[in-house]
Amino acid sequence: MEKDNTIAKITIYCILYGMIVCLNSVIIIYSPYVFIRVLNLIVVIIISSVIGSFIREIFIINNGKKQKQQE
Repeated sequence: MEKDNTIAKITIYCILYGMIVCLNSVIIIYSPYVFIRVLNLIVVIIISSVIGSFIREIFIINNGKKQKQQE
């Protein structure tokens, strides 16, 4: 029960972080200032790595469930 809740939370966080990445990407494209572009590009890279680690956790949790079911 708790693991299902964890997967749901991780999925929601991935969706929220994905929207933040999209918004920052739009800011990067349309910003006239180089400093703002560079700063937002760094933020997009960091947030993308966070999303990747969340997705990795989902796969690890699902893999653990499959192993427990097989035993």
